[in-house]
Amino acid sequence: MTTQGLAEMPLGKTTKLCAGALLAGLGVLSLASQASATEWTFGLGVGAAPDYQGSEDYEAVPLWNVRADDLYDPNTYAQVIGNRIRSNLLPHPNIRLGVSGEYVFKRKDVDNDAVDRLRNTDDGFLLGALIGYDYDVGGDRVISVEFDPRFDISDNIGGLFTARGAYAAPIAPDWSFKAGIETTYATSDYMDEFFTIDAADSAASGLNTFKADDGFRDIGLSADVTYEFTSSWSATGSLAYHLLVDDAADSPVTDDEGSEHQMFFGALINYQF
Repeated sequence: MTTQGLAEMPLGKTTKLCAGALLAGLGVLSLASQASATEWTFGLGVGAAPDYQGSEDYEAVPLWNVRADDLYDPNTYAQVIGNRIRSNLLPHPNIRLGVSGEYVFKRKDVDNDAVDRLRNTDDGFLLGALIGYDYDVGGDRVISVEFDPRFDISDNIGGLFTARGAYAAPIAPDWSFKAGIETTYATSDYMDEFFTIDAADSAASGLNTFKADDGFRDIGLSADVTYEFTSSWSATGSLAYHLLVDDAADSPVTDDEGSEHQMFFGALINYQF
């Protein structure tokens, strides 16, 4: 499933999505271009996501997918999908180990007036490892688990630790399905950046002061469905739901002005060669 990870896109503003993803993808494309047998996938699409973490207001977001399979072994790949980087650099049929990256967007110019009066948060690029195991249960059905720790290389917004499980299978000729579940733990720096309201923020917005500590940020479910028109062309539709928990849900930006229920919708058209 070449659009793996589409429904895992984080929630937030996307004004710097293009620059962040393209810069982060330079290393991926450079690595992949060295392999003559590499299979490429390019995809473009559109989605809808909350305009900040914890928002109840949604905005349209651009989507793209650039993936290189068989870098130097059929089990290796590198992918830039939206604001995320995924890869497996280990030539093993079951065990995966690669680089993981994520561009996290600042909160700025949001629809909610009170939240918009808060200070702009910092953005950052989180970099880490993607560690996983794929278990083939037969019939092209795969159960996978992975651990994805990543930290801001600019040391602005802390880090995230995500644990995921997924099930992928064909559901009909030319149709495939993937369902996933995940949870993310956020460091104190990350939670403070996006969910704390200090005295100055409170005075500017009218919201109560709030101190967010490290802890679990959310629990999420996702589903992707892909239809292959031909051997080269396919379409993928994605749906994801994240429930903000603990301090991420209790912060006034969520509890008073937004919603702990966070949705993502997206669709992509892909070309593979």
